[in-house]
Amino acid sequence: MMNLTAAASLGAAKLAALPAAVSAGGDAASFDIVGIMKDSVDTTQAQAFSVLAVVVPAIVVLVGASVCIRYGIGWIKRIKA
Repeated sequence: MMNLTAAASLGAAKLAALPAAVSAGGDAASFDIVGIMKDSVDTTQAQAFSVLAVVVPAIVVLVGASVCIRYGIGWIKRIKA
């Protein structure tokens, strides 16, 4: 089992090597953070709008039905009275 100081020095060594690996090219050049973030935002936006496309009409129908039932019952009560 590795002690805490050895783990910290290993982590520091990996972090120190990161800028050199990113600037060296090779496989790191294919890592496009802008493209990845754009794709993730586009996916999240598409999923949010697909959920809204289902939820909003359902809410409108439920609210409309409750309003119609409420005023319909009141109207029938007024006719009976």
